[in-house]
Amino acid sequence: MKRLCLLFIVIAFQFSAKSQGSARFTDKEFIFSSPRDKSIDSILQEQEGYKNLTAEEKEVIYWINYVRKHPKKFNTEILALFLKQFQEVKGSYAQSLSSELSSAPSLPILLPLQKLNTVASKHARDLGSSGSGISHYSSSGASFQQRMKEAGLTSCVAENVYEGKQEPLQSVIFLLIDNGVKNLGHRKNLLAASNKYIGISFYPIKNKRPYYFLVQNFLCE
Repeated sequence: MKRLCLLFIVIAFQFSAKSQGSARFTDKEFIFSSPRDKSIDSILQEQEGYKNLTAEEKEVIYWINYVRKHPKKFNTEILALFLKQFQEVKGSYAQSLSSELSSAPSLPILLPLQKLNTVASKHARDLGSSGSGISHYSSSGASFQQRMKEAGLTSCVAENVYEGKQEPLQSVIFLLIDNGVKNLGHRKNLLAASNKYIGISFYPIKNKRPYYFLVQNFLCE
């Protein structure tokens, strides 16, 4: 049986926290059927920061916005089915996510911003090319705060970093579950009502294909 390990870290000015977690699960396809929310697609397609993304990156943004707009439906139609197919992921973190989504309000769409895409792409490429492992530090030693300051982002910025296969929906689900992350930092970033913009990038990991780093950056103003 093939196994897949996911690692993720979060550090954010607004949460002032650094955490990481991991999960192992059977390496198989997630089978589901869900009608497309064309209104989400329509809004995203109008954004300049969306047009140059890869198909996989666009799907990550779609699913993040789907769970923000339809938390209850995502819980019953997507998350419940995922936990049924991947029994090994069940646990207190998955239960807490289900409970949170069952009463969560609908949130505004996160708009892709080219400036954030550039920041995410630079870090994902650096991590993937160096093969140095998952981190919020660059290969040259620059911290998250330093990297954001260089990009002109000095407040209200957050970052998720994920390692795994280039599977958009599964990456979103695992960051939402946040297994082993006590402060649920990834989940908070994804579901924060204050966040308005997102940047994203997938990049293959040196000598570890088919594994990728996924970097997500968030901005609330």
